[in-house]
Amino acid sequence: MGKTDLRVLGQTPLNAEPPCLVELTKHTITPLHLAYARNHSVIKDLASESDSYTVKIDGEMEGMEEKVLNVKEMIASFPRKVVVAALVCAGNRRVRMQENTGKEVRGIKWSEGTIANARWGGVLLRDILISAGIPEQEDAQKGFHVCFASNVAPCEDDKCYGGSIPLEEVMAKDGAAMLAYEMNDAPLTPDHGFPLRVVVPGYFGMRWVKWVDRITISRNESPNFYQQRDYKILPECVSSPEKAVKEDWWSRIPAMQRLNCNSVVAHVQCLTFACPDQKTLKVTGYAYSNSPISRVEISADGGETWHEVQITYQEGNWSWSLWEGEVVVDIDVDALELANQGQRNGRSKTKVTVISRAFDQSGGAQDTGCRWNLRGVGFCGVGIGSVEV
Repeated sequence: MGKTDLRVLGQTPLNAEPPCLVELTKHTITPLHLAYARNHSVIKDLASESDSYTVKIDGEMEGMEEKVLNVKEMIASFPRKVVVAALVCAGNRRVRMQENTGKEVRGIKWSEGTIANARWGGVLLRDILISAGIPEQEDAQKGFHVCFASNVAPCEDDKCYGGSIPLEEVMAKDGAAMLAYEMNDAPLTPDHGFPLRVVVPGYFGMRWVKWVDRITISRNESPNFYQQRDYKILPECVSSPEKAVKEDWWSRIPAMQRLNCNSVVAHVQCLTFACPDQKTLKVTGYAYSNSPISRVEISADGGETWHEVQITYQEGNWSWSLWEGEVVVDIDVDALELANQGQRNGRSKTKVTVISRAFDQSGGAQDTGCRWNLRGVGFCGVGIGSVEV
């Protein structure tokens, strides 16, 4: 699958992420070999079925027409849309949550590389649903959900994979939810959903259903395990899976949908070496949200003072943001020498930690006090990076 550049955390199903944030953030558009892999089932190679692959569209909405779309015919019949959007795993930064809180989390121990900023090509879901008789009036759409399903392979916790989002989100005129058949101007690869996957910009990746073969309009959310019994931010009091079930927390907590505002420190580098009591640090990283990032700030004194950095890349409404900036830190050389007498061949060193926070154009801000949850999902505490000076 071309995943030799990834750190593999599970073979069956395949789950892997890029091990080096410096390498990942060198690219504005994530190359395929650095795009993380998240799967709940085996990866199916459907190349032999691509010409006959179909998507069924049905539902309980009055006036809609049940349709079965052949993918090749769909591509020929509907305009091609291209959008740059960040695909983000809900478990991104799970290890950081565990480290920060000192409490075990349940799930794959993802670091901070389960994000891929890609150029997606496909057909707008809005166009397809309108062709099936879904009304364009917003009032008629309220209360309905678009349920996606992939029946290609059984999953770890359900017979198929599924999820849903509100119909009005799909039908928004300024939205970009699509059925994608391309990633970075090339056909999807099997591990990214060939021949067809859902792309929902601004939403967490578990709603971007791969190998989608059914779309249902329903008055209820998807009944699938991954909508109802996973990917929910349970309260801190839910300390075990048994408690979650016994006290019925899964039905009491809403499913995660939109991306939260988040930032990550990818690298901290010391630029000045001559002056012993003052150092200039260069800091780089990434940020994302469900709307464009408006500002990223860094601090080298634990959040007492913050410094705005430069956003070096952002494309459209749904991409990640790459950023860089500098911060000057003062070093107490006398105290450091006293504490490190006789160490490191007479050269005293100390670790300086830099943290980050982000803000988006819709008024959202990174929840730097993000609390622990059992599944370790949606973590958005401050970005953290350090360097020895």
